[in-house]
Amino acid sequence: MLDTVFIRMSERTMLRLLVDRAPETAVVDLDLSELTGGYCFPYDMDKARAADARADQLTAGRQLSPLLVLTEGATRARLLTKAMRVTHPHLSGFVSFLDFDLPASGRPEGGVSALAKTATTFIAAGVVNRFIALADNDLPAHQALAKLKAKGVPGHCRILHYPPLPLLAEYPTLLPGASAPVLADVNGSAGTLELYELYLGRDVLTGPDGQLVPLLLNAAGAGGFPSKDKKAMQDRFERKCDAALAAPPGTDPEGDWSAVSAIIDMILHAFDPPPA
Repeated sequence: MLDTVFIRMSERTMLRLLVDRAPETAVVDLDLSELTGGYCFPYDMDKARAADARADQLTAGRQLSPLLVLTEGATRARLLTKAMRVTHPHLSGFVSFLDFDLPASGRPEGGVSALAKTATTFIAAGVVNRFIALADNDLPAHQALAKLKAKGVPGHCRILHYPPLPLLAEYPTLLPGASAPVLADVNGSAGTLELYELYLGRDVLTGPDGQLVPLLLNAAGAGGFPSKDKKAMQDRFERKCDAALAAPPGTDPEGDWSAVSAIIDMILHAFDPPPA
């Protein structure tokens, strides 16, 4: 019976079992003389071999485990997850967006302040996976993450903002009392703009009149889209995703995917080594 148990065990498990069962006063030695006699590798008695091996395991685990992406809220996570199935279907299993669709008692808090807290918690907890805190490219997002950036983050963490887009370099904006929209560069805007909808594609941002839906700004340059327009844009984007996912394999998806592709490409290359 004992022989059968040992046959089914790995050598490491068997060794651990034997050590666990040894008396507390026993001295357990591992004889490496056959390996360290100058034939295989030099052995430094003061070097922490187990620590080195564990570090190698963690490094390998990060490369093999999904890349985690933390966002500012449930809508961003849901739409990016669906968009990635369209633009990068072969990589969907390698990138995981934080799931906000949990039971009400455990639903994560949204917003950029919560994003900063979650990233800090991941760092403090020693989460092994590589992970990215992905925020809007506006003033509140930069301010909320400034402290974390200044302190520095470990090598398996990145703090990113949505990339600038040519479309947003000349986007129609409407100030209070103005009779007509004015084109303005809203990339990384200094105001409090709700910018995520701007990354859903030109087709999604186009209203029934065939024109881009203007951003409503106040005198300080803050603002966004009206709630009804935001909801309509999100619905149009989800329908666009559903249509692309329902199309026969190999069919090019219809519509403008350049903005979400830019976001996902930035995520996928976040841990690339710097250019020589």
